[in-house]
Amino acid sequence: MLIASLMPSPSRWTPALEDMARRFPDHEFRIDPETALSSPGRVDAVVASRVDPGLFEALSSLKAIFVPFTGANHLPRELLLQRGVRVFNVHGNAESVAQCALAMTLAFFGRTVEYHNDLREGRWHGFWVGKGAEDEWTSIWHKRCLVLGTGAIGSQLARLLAAFDCPVVGYRRRGDAAVPPHFDRIEPDLHKAWAEAELVFAALPLTDQTRGLVSKDILLSSRGKFLVNVGRGPVVDEEGLYLALRDGILRGAAIDTWYRYPEGGATTGAPSRFPIHELPNVLLSPHIAGSTAEANQLSMEQTMENLASWLETGRCAREVDLRELY
Repeated sequence: MLIASLMPSPSRWTPALEDMARRFPDHEFRIDPETALSSPGRVDAVVASRVDPGLFEALSSLKAIFVPFTGANHLPRELLLQRGVRVFNVHGNAESVAQCALAMTLAFFGRTVEYHNDLREGRWHGFWVGKGAEDEWTSIWHKRCLVLGTGAIGSQLARLLAAFDCPVVGYRRRGDAAVPPHFDRIEPDLHKAWAEAELVFAALPLTDQTRGLVSKDILLSSRGKFLVNVGRGPVVDEEGLYLALRDGILRGAAIDTWYRYPEGGATTGAPSRFPIHELPNVLLSPHIAGSTAEANQLSMEQTMENLASWLETGRCAREVDLRELY
């Protein structure tokens, strides 16, 4: 087998891949991304982050792709299905993403950013300066929570929310499976689950079934609710989100995953075609919920586990269903 790595080199990936090459001497490992694809027709497997989807056209012998994160919607699904290429992913960032989702929620309800910015300018809040209820912050204790998605991130979120004695309902299409740990129940009826919730956490991958799942109609009937999106932007209807926030229907939102991203090396740009980022009831995050040293290390380790399992057995527990994209 010829395994080509398109991961940055030198980096933490280099020693890990060198160790794999020593562990599997009967296989050829190309670790330098500059030369990894010098013989594209011979490549059996790639370890790759986000690359140009057209790259896979030339890899005529490709059998497997090892993705060092969870999402697979960036891959050319139809081409890979046609060729029978298998895709393996990891969930090493689940704890970090869940922690970020909770942190953003606490920051919003605690008015942390507002208090911090004002005090930097010498402006005080609270009873010390004779202010009353208008200056209070809000606790999330006992608030009814809905987690869209009961996978790795959703499960970690449910565990964290349980510490605040929050009733946690999980949404998934199948309601007959066992209730995962830390969830109070699973609800397959989205509208019913949404109506009961005060806090909603979207932790779903982007698939044909989840795109636009949180519809404009749902959002415009969300009076007083708070939405956190750490899954994928287009799971939530873009226009509906803007209108519900602008008109004060949603109490607020914390958003890490967006609709537009800078391209071509740019480092600036609005994250939506609507001015969501200008609204006062939104806490903004530039899709970095899983960008921790701990998550990146664990994702690398899980990727190596996947690769080793595939080389040894031809199988791996963390395989993406390309038809479902998760």
